Amino acid sequence: GKLVCKYRKIHLFTHGGEHESFSPGKETVSCEIQGLKITPFICYDLRFPNLFQRAATHTDLFAVAANWPEKRIMHWESLLRARAIENQAYVLGVNRVGDDPYFHYGGKSLILDPWGETVLSVGENETLIFADVDIEKLKRVREGFPVLRDRIKGIDI
Repeated sequence: GKLVCKYRKIHLFTHGGEHESFSPGKETVSCEIQGLKITPFICYDLRFPNLFQRAATHTDLFAVAANWPEKRIMHWESLLRARAIENQAYVLGVNRVGDDPYFHYGGKSLILDPWGETVLSVGENETLIFADVDIEKLKRVREGFPVLRDRIKGIDI
């Protein structure tokens, strides 16, 4: 393969000490793979909807890689679903499985459609998942209920 984009996590998880070892990224990035416009994010970025909103008009699928512990898995699922619904985009959430000295990571990787409906979801097992992303459905959702068009530009809430 080849590198198609390089993203640096924008919001560091200070509660976990990331700010002591890492510098935050400054901007979102997007890439196109086989006609699909993808914007990656990392873990804690999921809690900041403005990042997703800024990228929504040029994104078909948000990909979020994470180390989300089992004890906050409801937040993981809820925030992924919210990002799909509010930005009318597919969302792929890939979460860690297993344990470290502090937490259990329960996986729950999933793919959501632009309505926030689950396309595919897996549990705690390390798994490779595949799903089709229906670009025509994405267009129908965005044209039929034009939330992105109605979003006020220049206001960062």
